[in-house]
Amino acid sequence: MSTNTSKYGDRMSAAHAESPAPVAQLATLEKAYLSAAYCLEIEGSSRVLYIDQPAEDVTTWMAERDMQRLVLFTACNPGSRPSTEGENIQRQRRLEQTVAEHGLRAWPARNRDPRGQWPDEPGLAIADLPDDLLARWLEAFGQNAAVLLEPPARPRLVWHPGLGR
Repeated sequence: MSTNTSKYGDRMSAAHAESPAPVAQLATLEKAYLSAAYCLEIEGSSRVLYIDQPAEDVTTWMAERDMQRLVLFTACNPGSRPSTEGENIQRQRRLEQTVAEHGLRAWPARNRDPRGQWPDEPGLAIADLPDDLLARWLEAFGQNAAVLLEPPARPRLVWHPGLGR
């Protein structure tokens, strides 16, 4: 893994970091995150992950590509506060650029609220994103959590380091 000195990588300035959700909202947010559908687009089809549910089709796909872990990450709506479509598009592009700068493999992903009360959020399914980089990106993009699939374990949430989870 090469060292990245871009403003979004290892030496990201505090001015670019976004705040996570207030702690008082966490119970509500956790419930929403646990019920969400996490979709990834691979080989022309959509595969869906649910937190703490088996994901055999995705784990088989990962094994065929020698992946140890897969992180589903969005840059949209930092701190679970709605942003404009334009702001979310810019954040998504920044995420895509950051992933490319680190030489990581990624596929399109989307977070979906099964109740339809929250708009779909585009993101990426990123192969073999290390824990330290994931923690920095959660801070940099102001995300409360990301989804980690690390077979044989089931998908789980990885929380923003500042949330104490």
